Amino acid sequence: MSEHVFILSIGPVQGFIAAGRKSSDLQYGSWLLSELARTGANTLAQRYGSDSLVFPASVNDSTTMSAPNKIVAVITDPPETVGPEVEKAIRQQLIQLRDKALKQATGSFDSPLAEKQVADLLEIYWAGVPFDGSDDDYVRARTLAERLLNARKSTRDFKQSHGAHAPKSSIDGQRESVIPENAYPSPKDAAPTQQQKAQKLHQEYGARPAERLSGVDLMKRLGGRQFSSFPSTSDMAAKPFLAFVDRKGQPGDSQTMIQDIKNMLQSYGVQIDQDKGSLVYPSRLAEWITDEKTLKNATKDLDAILSKYAGKKRPEPYYALLLADGDSMGAVIDNQKSIAKHKQLSAQLNQFAQQVQAIVKKHDGALIYAGGDDVMAYLPLHTALACAQELADAFQAQMASFTTDSGKSPTLSTGIVVVHHLMPLSDALEKARQAEKVAKSVPGKHALAITVSKRSGADRTISGPRKELEERLGVMIEWRREDAISAGTPYELHELHRLLADSDIPREALMEEALRIIDRKRESGGKEMSEAKKQIIRKQFEVWFKQQDMSLEEIAYEMIIAGQFASAQELAGGSAVKQGDNS
Repeated sequence: MSEHVFILSIGPVQGFIAAGRKSSDLQYGSWLLSELARTGANTLAQRYGSDSLVFPASVNDSTTMSAPNKIVAVITDPPETVGPEVEKAIRQQLIQLRDKALKQATGSFDSPLAEKQVADLLEIYWAGVPFDGSDDDYVRARTLAERLLNARKSTRDFKQSHGAHAPKSSIDGQRESVIPENAYPSPKDAAPTQQQKAQKLHQEYGARPAERLSGVDLMKRLGGRQFSSFPSTSDMAAKPFLAFVDRKGQPGDSQTMIQDIKNMLQSYGVQIDQDKGSLVYPSRLAEWITDEKTLKNATKDLDAILSKYAGKKRPEPYYALLLADGDSMGAVIDNQKSIAKHKQLSAQLNQFAQQVQAIVKKHDGALIYAGGDDVMAYLPLHTALACAQELADAFQAQMASFTTDSGKSPTLSTGIVVVHHLMPLSDALEKARQAEKVAKSVPGKHALAITVSKRSGADRTISGPRKELEERLGVMIEWRREDAISAGTPYELHELHRLLADSDIPREALMEEALRIIDRKRESGGKEMSEAKKQIIRKQFEVWFKQQDMSLEEIAYEMIIAGQFASAQELAGGSAVKQGDNS
């Protein structure tokens, strides 16, 4: 009986997960793909035994850990019979989950179109190559199977357009909406009617007045109700402020404040069942209150409640979205010359994925995806840097025994984007991917890249080797929290760079002018800096200018981004990123 190396890939992954507007959309998309991957792995394990699996090394039934979307196994039947069987099991699982989710819609919708859209969702590719059972031939067969799989992916199938005469989805812009247009509030409707329609739309479909949902979107939105406790982006952005309320008063004051807001909303006919941190944002009130006059009154009432618990402090509207990916993993996998080694590597990746859940939770974040060496999570600003650091340390420790042919162990590179809580998640994910790509392009990798994307102005991105960048950010955050550096200082440093970057002024003179600006801006704030602190800042600038050869623009950008994290840490009372303990 001949053996085959069998590889199966399930997609689309990132595009499907990204196509969502609510955090529960993302969570359900990630969970769904993991369930389908588990179905594929289980089908193979039931037929050939769990020892047949290489990636993943074992079948994990946990719903809290994501499964990788590529399955590698050793099979003893022809791939042309096994591939269709596994694909059929995966597609049947998709149909079962589709029907379970869509049954939750209590209003009418175009169910035939929705079912076709979901049925056409998956892209499943597989390839198999015979081998003689030896380790040497396994390496040859796996390499050839990977090439065949990539060739199959490049010859994509063209799917039939179902051609419904309906508005396009406002989530992905491709598929047609399946919710009838008369279910949406109309500008012609009276204010009470608009309010009633908006609430009914949310109850029956989970949709907002401006959203048009395809069958795939509706499945994610309704299926995502099982993750109703999963925090929203607004919940995440509010966490430093809620920590401030508890720190300023008594532990638990933030929960009392949220209950007061819920009671206030109930007086306007809006019933909120869960304790949501997002309720502290006036902009979120418009989701439930459509009448302009009523909204204005509710906004005033909300401000009064916030003043009661937080004085003049108000929540910042930003959170962090994190993407991380292992460096040199392809080379590491290729350097493991046996099935046993690949299984060991797979088992270590599974253990890391399990650690990710606990690490993200420890830092008050929410994990969206953790499959092998890929991580997607979002975090409050006061913990994002420490979480990124701990994830990188955990990955490096977990993978230390595996190397490339040059003896290099894999590391983790991370992209973080700081975005407004109301930015569409698909846009935020695209910016996070760009930051991750920047990190992966840093020579030597084991890198960190951070983009701050404000609602006004251009995005700012910083990047570099993780250890050096984290240490600089830690110093800058400490300076900001100590008021050693004013909020306006980095902008003046950037202007200095713009004016003098192309001049013949020596770098030493440029550094002296930068230090003079820091002194002047600090003194204008009404507090004098000690001579000892001035010397510390001077020595640090000498390191950045001379040893690390940084430009004034790079320093200014890092100061601006450090200021964003410093504000959140100061509000929450958290600590800066650790320094000096990375390898």
